[in-house]
Amino acid sequence: MNVVIVRYGEIGTKSRQTRRWFENILMNNIREALVSEEIGFKKVEAKHGRVLVRTNKANEAVEVLTRVFGIVSLSPAMEVEAEMEKINKTALKLFRKKKRELGLEKPSFRVTARRITKEFPLKSPEIQAKVGEYILENEESRVDLHEYDIEVGVELMEGKAYIYVDKVRAWGGLPIGTQGKVVALLSGGIDSPVAAFLMMKRGVEVIPVHIYMGEQTLEKVRRIWNQLKKYHYGGKGELIVVKPKERERIIQKLKELKKDKYTCVFCKYMMVRNADRIAREFGAKGIVMGDSLGQVASQTLENMYIVSQASDLPIYRPLIGMDKEEIVGIAKKIGTFELSTLPEDEIPFIPKHPVIRGSWEEFRKLYRAIFGEEPRKKEC
Repeated sequence: MNVVIVRYGEIGTKSRQTRRWFENILMNNIREALVSEEIGFKKVEAKHGRVLVRTNKANEAVEVLTRVFGIVSLSPAMEVEAEMEKINKTALKLFRKKKRELGLEKPSFRVTARRITKEFPLKSPEIQAKVGEYILENEESRVDLHEYDIEVGVELMEGKAYIYVDKVRAWGGLPIGTQGKVVALLSGGIDSPVAAFLMMKRGVEVIPVHIYMGEQTLEKVRRIWNQLKKYHYGGKGELIVVKPKERERIIQKLKELKKDKYTCVFCKYMMVRNADRIAREFGAKGIVMGDSLGQVASQTLENMYIVSQASDLPIYRPLIGMDKEEIVGIAKKIGTFELSTLPEDEIPFIPKHPVIRGSWEEFRKLYRAIFGEEPRKKEC
């Protein structure tokens, strides 16, 4: 198997010039993924709505490339001259190999053919019939167009035929690097890594920022980011750790004012202030948070409104309408769930009864009492 057929989805809906730009970024990300995983390849090229990766390690390449955003599916394939005899023999060879892998004596199968370019004289249904007939004549099997064990695929373009028996689903989305940069606030929890992942899936380069809570939590977050980087081909963000100077002052003053119920809201507000500063340094166009509406006290509409005033930049909350089960499901699929459930440093300053529906006016008064100035108010 010397070729991997890479199929994309949304990229194909773009205008010709825009599509070519997206394709070039996707191919660069594919090359980066293969190089970083030390998988040798000869060439990566775009042809007629496909990207072809020429490599002698097709199966290993497929495993890595499923994590490159923008790719919808992949197939390790054999490339032969577009001649019916060669197509038949190659299809039979791959069919037999797949039959052995599945351990089936008389597998059902179907053949799907597509002429991407039209120079081949036979039409797609005729190619399907000939390949299917050849397999039936030479191998114990049966045709079933709906409940099949094996699908033999044939794609023809520019005088070549690409034959395959596997079609591996990938994440889809858009290639990282096509939609700019954002700062993602990463904690040691389950939610924020999933939020960062979903933004990456939409083609965004992520700059991960962790607000320091202790060495155990920091090590945990480093491991989470190392896992997320496996999906970040095309991005260059390294974990930025911020040790907030104002935290103890805020906690102490709120206790003196008997308003420690506002501690979590203040901490998140200051997190966003730090993220805002870093975003401007890196030219990022927004801040990503792992909030899910109503999940905890700091994630009510009222409290999120207060926190959002800390930056004029857009604050993206991709999990806002998800429940915990949905978020956990994604975390398990991307390999961050087990890391997020590891032990971390205890946070001693979380109040027993945090404010659920904070008041912006009361927050302003408390902020003035602590800092002697008005808090930032987002411009409309």
